[in-house]
Amino acid sequence: MITINAIMKIDPAKRDDYLELVKPLLEGASTEEGSLFYKHFEQTDEPNTFAFIERYKDEAAVEAHNNSDHFKAFFAEVSQYLVEKPDISVSQDQTT
Repeated sequence: MITINAIMKIDPAKRDDYLELVKPLLEGASTEEGSLFYKHFEQTDEPNTFAFIERYKDEAAVEAHNNSDHFKAFFAEVSQYLVEKPDISVSQDQTT
């Protein structure tokens, strides 16, 4: 299993537009084969900081997600909403 955590800090003035941008990504990712968990949360202690928590069955599922139309559309636009570079971590559970 592969886990990806992505933290994105959003410009407060662009928050509503960001939340609209992320909707198709969340809808599409939740139906992908091999996607075990895909959620988007706002950190309660830091407004306008959002976390994607993702779990995939294997590397092929991650690759399929990264090549999906909804992922490409989101990442083509998201930089204009960010106040700093996303913090993305990837870990792999070798026991699965």
